Parts: sequence; structure tokens; C-alpha cells
Amino acid sequence: MNKIVVTGHPYAYSYYFRVFEKMKNKDEMIFVLPRLWLAKKGKVRIKLESKAGFKIYGLAAASFGGRGITGLFKGFLPGIFFLLPYLKLKYGSKVLYSCSEPYLLTTLFNGLMANFCGMKFIFFTWQNVEPKKYLAGFKLKIYSKLIRMNLNLADGIICGNQKSQEIMKMFTNHDLVSKTLVCPLSGVDVERFHPGIESDWRDKLGIKMEERVVLFYGALDTRKGLEILVDAFKLLIDKNAISNTRLVLVGTGPEKQNLESKIKNLELNDKITILDWLPNDQLPALLNVVDVFVYPSVPQGGWEEQFGYAMAEASACGVPVVATRTGSIDEVVVHEKSGLLVQASNPEELSKALFRIISDENMAKEMGKFGREYVVTNFSHPVIAEKIAKFLEGFV
Repeated sequence: MNKIVVTGHPYAYSYYFRVFEKMKNKDEMIFVLPRLWLAKKGKVRIKLESKAGFKIYGLAAASFGGRGITGLFKGFLPGIFFLLPYLKLKYGSKVLYSCSEPYLLTTLFNGLMANFCGMKFIFFTWQNVEPKKYLAGFKLKIYSKLIRMNLNLADGIICGNQKSQEIMKMFTNHDLVSKTLVCPLSGVDVERFHPGIESDWRDKLGIKMEERVVLFYGALDTRKGLEILVDAFKLLIDKNAISNTRLVLVGTGPEKQNLESKIKNLELNDKITILDWLPNDQLPALLNVVDVFVYPSVPQGGWEEQFGYAMAEASACGVPVVATRTGSIDEVVVHEKSGLLVQASNPEELSKALFRIISDENMAKEMGKFGREYVVTNFSHPVIAEKIAKFLEGFV
């Protein structure tokens, strides 16, 4: 009982935590999570709640991220210094799974504590871009040193995508290949995200029955390529004469004002709607009134899209996806099967892809059907739960 300790701020989000509800061995786990987690610069406050059937300890977080030294302590729970030895003594816990990146001091501290307590140490990483491609000098040395130190402490790694596994191999001589799992940190709730959900979102947004709807949801920042999307949408209307189409953008972020100005300058106010961030449980109904989901992500500052839960959720609802061929998106969206992948930062190509799906109802339907099956088979909570559980049990 309680042989595995799980920690990491991502599991403070209930829609990520749900993967554990599907695990057969959940009674073997103890969760050590932030008592309060602040996201989106404090606009989103997530308070830790008790969950039936789970043993959960809440601790205060020392850092919610940011630049400089504070950012390196993102998700750090100082109280684990006292709690982990207690869990080891009381429950005989044997494994610490730290859902934190290997370039963080948080992960290093967790690894040192696990080793001190005689526990196996596993960490999670989304890292899918080589650090030398966006760092140099002292920063690169510190970053690389932290990754190597965490790899030396680790007994196993869970990599969120194929590229992250390849990058981890570059940093160690240890044979961790057989001790690595390629798997996202959580699955998609395909019981919540599915086609056929009754929805009043068209009425709420004042969308006419004959209008086609294109949806994006996520952070409103430059790396999501939303200005490019607005340009592509303008081309869609002007060049392809698709006037009965509405673009809906959902989210918060620093680019909101710029987007509003651009939309006004292009005289698209009656065609583009921006909504504030919505809770995850409101998204399935919204997805069930749209015709295409779009995700025009662009590489920025050494970052590229690491998975794309929004795209997986859209596919789970039977919605075809148009996205950019960058980062690890091609592991989530299957080109010409569940959607279309286009070159990043290319409004013309993006516009053409949107037009293809909007103008071909049969193709859109087939893509939606394939996407649903693909996500259920590869990324649903039960599938991911079984993979993670089996992997962690291998270290007990």
C-alpha cells in the first residue's frame, strides 16, 4: 500500500489529475501537491481539494514560475523535505514520481530527497527542443548541468513526446532507454469530450444556423500564432468568398489587446469573437457546435508545441483539426487523417487548409471520425493510466 509518491504542480489541475481515477493501483499512491496553485499570472487560482479514494497531502508552493532563479524553483514544495521521510517511514514508500522538468532546481531537490530516503526517482519532461538551439554561454552550461544532474539521480523518465526522449539520450551515457516511457503526463477525458453533446453555445454567441464556426482555445500570446490566424481568416473570407464563417477565440493572455486592434483594423468585428478563459468542463459543449478547430502554433525562443491537449480534445469531440507542423503536434494530429498540418507562420497555407475542410463536408466528417478513434485508442485516460501505472510499478 502507498508505495508510490506523486508530486508536481501539473496534477493540481483536476483535468490532469483525472487520469489517476482510471488506475487500478491508485491505492498504492500518495499525492503531494500544492495547496494553492496560481496560473496565468495569478488570474487562475486552483485550491487543492480532497478526492474520494485518494491520499493527498497539500503543501505550500515556493514559486509559481517566472524568469531568473525563481523560475528554476517552479512548483517547489519546501515541506517535502520533512514529509517524504515521514511517508517513507510510515508507509514504506519506494518510488517518487516528480512531474517537473529536469532543468528545474525543484526536480533536483526532489531527486536528492528521494535518494536520501532510499527511494527510486522518476521525473517527467516535455522538453522537445535541444537547449543549444536557444541558449548559449553561461545559461546553457547551467541548464545542461541541471539536466545531467537530474538524469544521474533518476532511475526512470517519462517523456511527453518522442522528441523529448531523443533529447534526454543526448545528455547521459546511462542506459535509460529501457527505463523510459513515452507518454503524456495525463490523458484526454473521452467520456467528457465526445460528439453529440447538446449545446446552446450558438445562441449564446449569436451564431446563425447557416454559419460555419472555426474555434481556437488556449493562451492568447504570440507563440500561438493568432495574428497569423486572423490574417488567414481574412484571406478565407476575401479570397475564397466564405462569408458565412465565424472565428471564435477563447483564452486570456498578453496579446488580447493587439488582437482586438487587428480585428478592428481589418473590419472583422462581426466575424471574430473573443471570449475569456473558460473552465475545462465548459469546452466539450463549445466544441460540439464548431466545424473546425485551429491551432496555428509557431516556434518561439526555443519553445515548440510539446503536445497539444486542446487538439486532442477537439479530435475526441469528432472535430477536424488544422494545425501547424511544428514541435510534437504531428504526434497528436495525423495529417490528412484527423486534420491538416501546414507550415508555421504562413497565413495563405493556413487559409487554404481551413477552406478545404469547410468546403468539404464529407472529408470533415471522416477526419472527425478518425480523430475520435485515434484519441480514444492512444490518448484516452484509461490508456494513459495503464501505461503510467505499469511503468511506475516496475520500480516498486
